[in-house]
Amino acid sequence: MSAQIETAGLVINPEKKLARTLAREARAFLEARGLRVIGLRGDAGETAARADLLIAFGGDGTMLRVAREMRGSQTPVLGINAGALGFLTAVPAQEMKAALQAVLAGRFKLWPRTMLEAVIRRGERTHSTHYALNDAVITRGAKARIVRIAVFIDGELLAEYVCDGMIFATQIGSTAYSMSAGGPILVPGTDAFLMTPICPHALSNRPVVIARHSVAEAHILSRPEELILTVDGQVRVGLRSREVITLRRSDRFLQLVMPEGYSYYETLRRKLQWSGANV
Repeated sequence: MSAQIETAGLVINPEKKLARTLAREARAFLEARGLRVIGLRGDAGETAARADLLIAFGGDGTMLRVAREMRGSQTPVLGINAGALGFLTAVPAQEMKAALQAVLAGRFKLWPRTMLEAVIRRGERTHSTHYALNDAVITRGAKARIVRIAVFIDGELLAEYVCDGMIFATQIGSTAYSMSAGGPILVPGTDAFLMTPICPHALSNRPVVIARHSVAEAHILSRPEELILTVDGQVRVGLRSREVITLRRSDRFLQLVMPEGYSYYETLRRKLQWSGANV
């Protein structure tokens, strides 16, 4: 991203009062420095197409929505946190103006975050395609029956899973639902995505780290209309028996803007309440 920013697009979570307040303050701050400010409540993709920088006010859920609506746009995004501590909305509310000043002065780094592509196939026909910044999760629907899924990696059978569901996660998503299900944390720079079974019946079924160029296929063996695919916790699609979900690293990625001094590991310690030695 060029250090010269002329137009800033603002996107908010309208349900958060703090997000609305911060957006008003940011607009005044930016306009006082000669920037054109657009957006607020519109589609993030439309706003990003007209802006040099997109600023999102909310929590990580807001950023997940923004990533989906941007549809692969490479406009850099700065996240201002108006909720709990997150990895995507990295700037605390009280540090917003300092962070904006640093970004306008060119003191920032870009942190590209890879997305996951999930394609649902019914026979030879593609039913739908979805993109996840965090994860794509196969889980039970309304009926509390076990999930049966056969997983193939690059065309070779890995295993048939009997479980409560399956999580396919990106590096960012490795600290979300996957971690709660016992999956490992993939630190930035890990060239892979992750598959984590939820409560597998066989205790030997463990999470699997999948290479970036590999393709995973989840073949649905459960009865019809008992499963759903949830993408980033926001998009839900009903699944049918014998459908195949193909999962691979997408060409799409989100360009996150991190102000000078941001540390992933410090955020990780704070989010997970890990202790840190004074060294």
